[in-house]
Amino acid sequence: MKEQHSKTSILTRSSFQCGFILLMLMGLLVIFQQMKSGGNETYFVREKYPKPKSDHRRDLSKEKNLSMWTDRLLQCGYQIHTFTPEERSEGTVLTKMIEWPKPPNPAVHFMKSSDPSRTRFVILNSAKTFYVGDQLQVMLRMYDFEGNPKQYGGDYLQARIHTPELKAGSVGTVIDHQNGFYYINFTLLWPGKVQVSVSLVHPSEGIQILQQLRNESQRVYFRSTFKLGKIMKSSVCNLCLKQTKPLCDFTDIKTGEPWFCYKPEKLPCSSRLNHATGYYVRNLLNGKELKYFQSGKNVKMPILPNNHDDVIVEPSPHKDQGFIECVPGKPLPSPSGFYYQDKWVSQTCCAQHFDISENATNCLRWKNVYLHGDSTMRQWFEYLIRFMPGLRKIDVGNSLRYGPHLAVDVDNTIKIEYFAHGIPIRIPPLIIQNLLFIANKLDDIKGGKNTVVALTIWSHFSTFPVEHYIRRLQNIRRSILRLLDRSPETLIVIKTANVQALPRNVSLYSSDWFSYQLDLVMRRIFQGINVAFVDAWEMTLAHYLPHEIHPKQIIVKNQVDMFLSYVCPLKK
Repeated sequence: MKEQHSKTSILTRSSFQCGFILLMLMGLLVIFQQMKSGGNETYFVREKYPKPKSDHRRDLSKEKNLSMWTDRLLQCGYQIHTFTPEERSEGTVLTKMIEWPKPPNPAVHFMKSSDPSRTRFVILNSAKTFYVGDQLQVMLRMYDFEGNPKQYGGDYLQARIHTPELKAGSVGTVIDHQNGFYYINFTLLWPGKVQVSVSLVHPSEGIQILQQLRNESQRVYFRSTFKLGKIMKSSVCNLCLKQTKPLCDFTDIKTGEPWFCYKPEKLPCSSRLNHATGYYVRNLLNGKELKYFQSGKNVKMPILPNNHDDVIVEPSPHKDQGFIECVPGKPLPSPSGFYYQDKWVSQTCCAQHFDISENATNCLRWKNVYLHGDSTMRQWFEYLIRFMPGLRKIDVGNSLRYGPHLAVDVDNTIKIEYFAHGIPIRIPPLIIQNLLFIANKLDDIKGGKNTVVALTIWSHFSTFPVEHYIRRLQNIRRSILRLLDRSPETLIVIKTANVQALPRNVSLYSSDWFSYQLDLVMRRIFQGINVAFVDAWEMTLAHYLPHEIHPKQIIVKNQVDMFLSYVCPLKK
């Protein structure tokens, strides 16, 4: 309303300037044409130099209580009026929440950095009798490559307990005392011989470098093809671009999220056809810095036990926790569940296991299912069309891999759609009409008791400052709340991030540490609203299979089973 009032005031004050009004009408016509050609995704199109950033920042300095996280976004083209005071405050809280402890010296010699091969963990109170439901605590002190105990924390550890013969596993919670000592807490959730596994994902000295990379740079750039008549050119695009030449401004009208491309010579901005990954920024680190990212030495390396790595857990003399209905709106505890016989047992929901395709079909009968996100969400779509024989994928002429995709079961009135989550997704060329923001897609959904939405968004934001991700999730949350307001019976499920393998180059662009930070933000932003969670993070970390960005089918099956458990919850 404020934006509309502002535009009306400008027109009123300038009504005597006929020429100006004519120019405005022509501009509106251009925007209308772009909206018409771009489907539901709408953009501002600008074919000139934007206002210099230095002037922009001076104008914004008058805004009171302008937080640093917002200031960084405004420098990239976001507009201050699109943020509510609550959102600005929330962003400050979130950036504070994910602050990571740094080494006391910014230039630590490699030999003084964390060495997992010299570090050992010990199980505390290992002589006591443990029962299902008890807490198990592990302690370790980090040592450096010279064999000296470290005096500060900040290392990123991952830990789990498991029983291989039972295909059972769960994750632990790491507590950093920031003096070289770490404690890891586990909840013992099944009887038998339970082993402890701990690994160093990144030393604190490496994390300091990852923080600098995230905060100071965009590590991937994109390209778009522009075509008019027989002229076709490619141009570099990104969330932020240096103003070395004229820019096309494709800022989304609804969300206010910016996107820029360098304007190709002799082509208008409106001639943009597609979006694709361009190139990764190379040579991010010097030789000394690369030492902190050595596969087989200090990246995702196991830490061995000081003595033994297992305990015996007896069945609990107490009763089970009882029936837990699968309803949205619950926070995610940790651990949120565990594997037993390769099946995920949730701590927040009486999960079902859809081993027979007919049961999944019965669950989704008469349902419209919308899957939005990255390739890990596309795995759900692919699993469902393989698992449910009645589903038929409809060829609508889109990319065979990246979609959008549509599958229907006519006999059971089931429709499942998959859409990629939009820029800045890293993909081969895809037409821009098929890259719609999740927030805008949600606004187009009517909703109702037979409407199910599942979404995830995280991996493709790991190469950008975290502020961009916070703003994207805030806009998605706005649309979720609007959807639930008009259709409270609509089910919305959030799939969290997942762990992956980390060769050196992957660490610099898509490290588990980046994903972990984004996952924390995701959980916090969607906390307290009526959505359900599928904890893909713990479901990939707790499993015995090697970490992969695209988990194997057994893990995807458990994720989809959790999703369907919310779609068709058991009643007590």
